Amino acid sequence: MLVRNAFTNDTRVEREARTLSDAGYEVTVVADGHEGLPRTEKRAGAAVYRVARRGPNVPLLRFVAHRWRLEAALRRTRPEILHAHDADALQSVGPVASRLRIPFVYDSHELWLGRTARGRSRLYDAINRLWYRWVEGRYVPRAALVMVANPGVGPELERRYRISEVAIVPNYPAEATEVMARDLRDLPSAHEIPPDAPLVLYVGGLMPHRGLEQLIAAMAELPDAHLVCLGAGGGSTAEIERELERRGIAARAHLIPPVPSAEVVPYAASATIGVSIVQPASLSYRLALPNKLFQYMAAGIPVVASDFPDVRRVLEGSGAGIVVDPENPRAVAAAIRRLIDDPALARGMGAAGRLAVRDRFNWQTSAQVLLRGYRAIEAAA
Repeated sequence: MLVRNAFTNDTRVEREARTLSDAGYEVTVVADGHEGLPRTEKRAGAAVYRVARRGPNVPLLRFVAHRWRLEAALRRTRPEILHAHDADALQSVGPVASRLRIPFVYDSHELWLGRTARGRSRLYDAINRLWYRWVEGRYVPRAALVMVANPGVGPELERRYRISEVAIVPNYPAEATEVMARDLRDLPSAHEIPPDAPLVLYVGGLMPHRGLEQLIAAMAELPDAHLVCLGAGGGSTAEIERELERRGIAARAHLIPPVPSAEVVPYAASATIGVSIVQPASLSYRLALPNKLFQYMAAGIPVVASDFPDVRRVLEGSGAGIVVDPENPRAVAAAIRRLIDDPALARGMGAAGRLAVRDRFNWQTSAQVLLRGYRAIEAAA
């Protein structure tokens, strides 16, 4: 597998690696190097090899040099199957697989060409989009298996690249059994939260278009509640801290660094409500089925989330939460207030979410699809 991050907290890649390893595959994950991390280690049943980014500080040269080193690392694993996690991995996996004449998997975590601009110059974004349009157009039709995390992305890829039978492998949680709750108040910077204060939980990094500004505005209308951002960090941290101060809720907001992926759901179980109000800033976001949605459900807490088609289908179909206009802070505040003021409703939605995860939305169901795809590749070899 190739994943273009440091592979320290990527639950999807971890679950897939563990599933394949448990099924008898020998799995190696090649990832980007990062200061302070070991070059090699064993993780999630896989051998991990990290490739440091070195070379001249010239963007194009650095890009080409790092891509060359990643491809060399892939070849050294002597693979029988290659697995690309998103298009930035496909750009290396596709050529190596072609050179070695072996099958490869394209695992689309999101609609890559439907993402928002990367926040750099317009020229950079235009070149970036042209490049990945070429990468996907060349290699997606050649993949032995195309799989997606979000159901809505499958038809998009089928239409764009004239392919069929895209496998749907959602980021369902591993927790199909009862979760032992851990108290968020035990984490750093959350000790001062009053024991009876409602906890509104956001899981994930502080990134653009995740609805954090709208959530902060909603929290300003909920003076008895505290906001906990679990997994804080990211490009928008400074802006979020300023917005908390501007809205006068900094004392009721707690930005907590990431915890190990296996601990997210247990900690989430001590919250009152989980929130996932991704903004409709791009087609990729509108088609998203965020991992945190199912983490909240696995934790047994009610969910307030964006009114997008796949999200609505999950929440309303299971009775696990409320969908709202993510761009309307008052609607977000009203949904949270409704759940705070009606504990029976909140408990019922939390229990419904847990039941849905136990019966349908758990990794065991996704793992079966993943393994069927790999076995089909073997059968065709």
